[in-house]
Amino acid sequence: MVDLERLRDNLKYIRRGRGLTFAKLAECQYVLEVLGDLPLSVAYERLAGMVRMLGEDVQAMALRNAYAIDVPAPDTLTRRRERMAGIHGLSIDTIELYERNMIDELALRLVHGELPVGS
Repeated sequence: MVDLERLRDNLKYIRRGRGLTFAKLAECQYVLEVLGDLPLSVAYERLAGMVRMLGEDVQAMALRNAYAIDVPAPDTLTRRRERMAGIHGLSIDTIELYERNMIDELALRLVHGELPVGS
């Protein structure tokens, strides 16, 4: 059985630094466990696909930004948040709240096996 809190902690950890990387994902045993016994590159693409599937609203974009998915020059999490806050006229605290909301949503989708098409 998956420990939802530890899964959320793993998903929060992925935001740090340059975002989602193969090395960081390899450290996240709870995320890898719910994705299944997959090669790291496949697990990476599956997780990135699930984040993309969260949608195009500002909250979903906040998590994609935090994970640096489809971001050409990832920089630091703080700088990514500052940039997004400026673009959308929101506070950094609001961006962080949106990230947490989407992490909760992503964790539930992972636990309940809602995987992207083609996985």
